[in-house]
Amino acid sequence: MTEKELRLTKGIHKLVRGNLSWEESWELLSEVVASEEWIKYWEFEAILLKYFNKN
Repeated sequence: MTEKELRLTKGIHKLVRGNLSWEESWELLSEVVASEEWIKYWEFEAILLKYFNKN
């Protein structure tokens, strides 16, 4: 995971926990949407979790 992806992941954790202001949340979400690599990483992560949780 790149430094940017790690920063976005930490930001999402803060967002989910309610630790960001409205402005910070909006900025973070716009950056996440623009990051195809980050989205692909977590889509693949979800696929792997789904596959391995079946067994």
